[in-house]
Amino acid sequence: PGAEQQYMSILGVIVRSHPDAVSALDQRLRSLPGVDVADPAGAPDGRLVIVIEDSAGSTAAATMGAIALWPEVLNTSLVYECSGPDAPPAGSGAVEDYRAWRGSLKDWATPAAARGGS
Repeated sequence: PGAEQQYMSILGVIVRSHPDAVSALDQRLRSLPGVDVADPAGAPDGRLVIVIEDSAGSTAAATMGAIALWPEVLNTSLVYECSGPDAPPAGSGAVEDYRAWRGSLKDWATPAAARGGS
């Protein structure tokens, strides 16, 4: 019942290229929907920090995968990932207290063990 729940994904990624390619790579990244370059100057060693969000035409993961295949990209490192419902309503059972995850590993593992999973 009600409106369909929207899901989103946000990735924090370090993209590494040869230092001579950083400027061109910066411009190419900025042309992609859902991609924000955190430091336009980049690092002298060829690193750029980017944030990728789902866009109308591509998931964040697919965008990261495509970037990783560009010839000027030497490496991509996923350093942050957040996926799930976009702003779940209060009282929906979503974690509302940032400390709520601090439980016992046994408590977290029990549902998976009961299903026969790991």
